[in-house]
Amino acid sequence: MTWRPAALVCLLVLVLTACSRVELVYEHADWLGARQIANYLDLDRDQRLALREELRSYREFHRARRLPELIAWLEQMEFVLAQADPSDDAIAMLFDDGEALLRRKAADLIPLAARTLRDLDAEQRQDLAERLADGREEYAEERQPERADRTLERVEGWTGALGQGQRAHLERCGRRLPDVTDDWLRWRAEREQALLTLLDGAPEQQAVEQFLHDWWLNDAARGEVLESARAETRALWQECSRTLLATLTPGQRQSVQSRLDRYRGNFLSLTAR
Repeated sequence: MTWRPAALVCLLVLVLTACSRVELVYEHADWLGARQIANYLDLDRDQRLALREELRSYREFHRARRLPELIAWLEQMEFVLAQADPSDDAIAMLFDDGEALLRRKAADLIPLAARTLRDLDAEQRQDLAERLADGREEYAEERQPERADRTLERVEGWTGALGQGQRAHLERCGRRLPDVTDDWLRWRAEREQALLTLLDGAPEQQAVEQFLHDWWLNDAARGEVLESARAETRALWQECSRTLLATLTPGQRQSVQSRLDRYRGNFLSLTAR
């Protein structure tokens, strides 16, 4: 799994849907998810129906197990937000727990992903190869300097308008990020080709699950350069997030708190169903 945190507030975007109608989206997650995946993989009708059924089952598991974990993490976020000058340890724990939650969600979906991939025919695998290549190009474009304003936009979606000093702070943080785009693109191309080669050989379920686990969750498998950059990026955004939180105005802090309250209320309602 690629860990690309921006400011601490942006971590929420990785976990929460941006849609304000959380309950509506959640209750139709099986249909929405199946449609998106089916369109990406060009699945046929039977494959779509099977995928939707599995996603419906996972939604119930997620409601019982992952939603309570997410609510606990939101409460942890609220605790940190309430501190005028949060400690390094508090920020590190928030990042640790947020990443752990993301990793558990990814691990949950590996069996389903493996079954779906194993069921692709030759034409669908070729289509997948083209879409994966397109994804690499999109990632390279997102890494361009002129795209840095997306971080500011995402943060301001939570805090409201940032002050000049706060914006300059985030821009400086962005400029300090290690640039390993070329290394990452080479590594991803190798992984994608290895996946396609594996699928062409009609592998067993366990083999595909292991491959996805190593790709998504085994950071050491990326090599020294990418792993070092990941650690450096993580440390940088922890530092920058702590500084940003310490400079939030009362109005900005209330803006973030209001959104957290809304999400927590929605999730508590979902767990009660």
